[in-house]
Amino acid sequence: MMTKEEYIEALQGVKRPLIKAHDEIAGVADFMEARLQTEKEFADSRVYGTVCYALGILEEQITSIGNQITKLKK
Repeated sequence: MMTKEEYIEALQGVKRPLIKAHDEIAGVADFMEARLQTEKEFADSRVYGTVCYALGILEEQITSIGNQITKLKK
């Protein structure tokens, strides 16, 4: 059986690469934003929409893991 500290370490081990992935994908989004000129281009860009969707999922998971870590530390 894992100890509370081992659970925290495991969650932190998952959270770190998720944050790294988020940062890298955010860089792609910034690159795309610099090239999309109008609201219509943003709305019509399926790739940009996919990038934003992926960022949203990552943010939710990072938050969820952070909340789990916080609860375990109490």
